Amino acid sequence: MELQCNMALRWFVGLGLEEQPWDASTFSQNRRRRFDRSGVLERMFDRTVKRAMEEKLISEHVSADGTLVRANASFKSFVPIEVAMNAEEYKKRLRSGDEEEKQDPRGPQDPGNPTVDFRGEKRGNKTHRSMSDPDCRFVSKGSSGTGAYPGYTVNALMENRNRFLLGVGVEIFHSSTSEEHGALNLLDRAKRRLGYKAKSLGADKGFFHEEFVQKVFRRKIEPHIAADTRGSSRAHMRVRMRQRGLPYYWSQRCRKKIEEVFGEAKEFHGLRRFRRRRLYRVREETWLIGWVLNLKRLAKLLAVRLAPA
Repeated sequence: MELQCNMALRWFVGLGLEEQPWDASTFSQNRRRRFDRSGVLERMFDRTVKRAMEEKLISEHVSADGTLVRANASFKSFVPIEVAMNAEEYKKRLRSGDEEEKQDPRGPQDPGNPTVDFRGEKRGNKTHRSMSDPDCRFVSKGSSGTGAYPGYTVNALMENRNRFLLGVGVEIFHSSTSEEHGALNLLDRAKRRLGYKAKSLGADKGFFHEEFVQKVFRRKIEPHIAADTRGSSRAHMRVRMRQRGLPYYWSQRCRKKIEEVFGEAKEFHGLRRFRRRRLYRVREETWLIGWVLNLKRLAKLLAVRLAPA
């Protein structure tokens, strides 16, 4: 619409007054052919982080957390994974559906948005999958009170000084373990691709599990994780001992800033709900959002540094 009416925009992109603007499929096909599975957005993300590292803007202390993002799929798209039904029973159900549609006073249903009555039907990730996005799952925080909805787990690793994202990742939802596995993968990725080695890791109580704490210790990283009353293993006790120190205090102060980053991404950059479908596509979308967030911080900090005295 803007390309049709805005003369300045037409001039900027090189369109004449009589030329037709591009169709929306031009952008979608270009994105699908050039960016999907190419890793371009991930490399652009890494280059921005490396530039920040060269400018000494990255701290050695990091925070990790995860959030749930709604998928581009509806509840109606979830169907049983396997339906055991013989051919005769299937034909009989089809005929009965046709008869009910003929007798329905509202007329035939919209095939693109059919009426589905799933009240009383138990739906879960073990028994159902979405036809429009098979990689998404029913996700829920449990204590949030919002109920389950189709979505993904998005994890992020943030350095504590200027809130740069050192990595973002999308995982298929598997309860709280999705965040733990995602955080460890991002730590390993930062070391492998960026040459970055964290000294401490701040996280909330959801990460206070013995196996996760042990894996953080094996990576020679101080686990400044919010301690919970549960757990009496040696790993739990080692974390509780660090509560007395000042580094633990500051890590817990800074790790809450990652919630602000998630809020910024959801409010201004479209992370509240994915527009694309399938895991590899939503990962590309997440890399793009993370790259934009880092660019904003890098531009702001470099502008201050280069400003005349």
